[in-house]
Amino acid sequence: MKKLLLALCILPVIICCSGGDDEVDRQTPDDEVSVETPEELDPRKAFPQNVEFKNCIKPNHVTQDVLNSDVKSYYTYWRNKYVKPSNGGTQGGGYYVEMRGTGGDGSEITTSEAHGYGMIIFALMAGADQQAKKYYDGMYNMFDKHRSTGNAYCMSWVIHNTESSDHDQGSASDGDLDVAYSLLLADQQWSSEGQLKYLDDAREMIEKGLKKSIVHPVSKRVMLGDWDSNQYSTRSSDWMAGHFRAFQQVTQDDYWNATAETVYSLIESLTKSYTSENGLMPDFIVGQSPQPAPENYLDEFKETDEYNWNACRYPWRITTDYAHFNTAKAKAAMLKLNTFIREQTNGNPAQIKAGYYLSGKPMVAYSDGAFTAPLVASCIVDEGAQAYLNKGWDILKKSKGGYYDDTLCLLNMLLISGNWWNPVEP
Repeated sequence: MKKLLLALCILPVIICCSGGDDEVDRQTPDDEVSVETPEELDPRKAFPQNVEFKNCIKPNHVTQDVLNSDVKSYYTYWRNKYVKPSNGGTQGGGYYVEMRGTGGDGSEITTSEAHGYGMIIFALMAGADQQAKKYYDGMYNMFDKHRSTGNAYCMSWVIHNTESSDHDQGSASDGDLDVAYSLLLADQQWSSEGQLKYLDDAREMIEKGLKKSIVHPVSKRVMLGDWDSNQYSTRSSDWMAGHFRAFQQVTQDDYWNATAETVYSLIESLTKSYTSENGLMPDFIVGQSPQPAPENYLDEFKETDEYNWNACRYPWRITTDYAHFNTAKAKAAMLKLNTFIREQTNGNPAQIKAGYYLSGKPMVAYSDGAFTAPLVASCIVDEGAQAYLNKGWDILKKSKGGYYDDTLCLLNMLLISGNWWNPVEP
């Protein structure tokens, strides 16, 4: 059975159109299916938070109010296009982010990857959207009713279009990590004093799901899912060092600091051996001495050994660690990478291409927001990248395509604008 790994709805170009409506509560997903209404709890970190991350920059050609308005408009567009209600096949109902998964048979309505993204987004957009808690709790219920067949503290990587749990499968690491992290955001946003005990659920998932089945106890590498037993196989897009530091603070378990440090050991080794001129990472990594996976790894597509549709998320994950924890190794990695991309594109982020060979040569002639957004976000670590960041913001707020690129654009816009706050920081 093929597992995971990203979206099939990848478009070969960035399609631009006008931004969404700033009034985020004007339109909502179809609510015909009955979903249990959550208790009313006011958000404690209501959007916008406007965090000024230490030693980071923001776009400075517009005001913070304009940045916030751009995020709200994009959120409205994203929510109305991709967030769908349960068809009633899931007990208790709920919501999901519509997408198809690579390796699926086309019968799925979503994946755990999309589910984790959506839960993070709703936790961060509370206050701007008065229904954010309803959507978040509905997504929680969909997660809860579609657990992994490999580890019940993880999530099935697909939900079938019937929503029958008979079709649930093993997990994908990125979805599990993001769902657990979103519970920390939800605890800070709404507290755990209501019906759902977000913090207790997060700790249980971290300890009994992620520690047991997602991160290998010896190598401390993030494996590919709870079905994977290879301690050396890993994806660069799963190197969520900021998540791991948050898990450590919540659990007081040094296992997670060791996992975060393993991320940077991998980056340093791969950079030294393969990408010393640009800091690019391959989609998949294998071997005790880390090396790019061979072509067609897991039969996903040919270029699994290059900076492709999985690795495009790597800059966003590492930049988040720097923004939230001021991690010096994260800054060093992103400085090398964004210096390369600024030079490679002659200072024009519109020229970022949808894939690069590890040599630094573009793989294709077209652009896509899934690649553009994380590389633009990496610029927040460097004052010298201010002009590039400004130009990149103007591209992201207009970028419209499919599920994968649109969702990554929104998540990175939340980070760049200072509206993705650290869930373990008061």
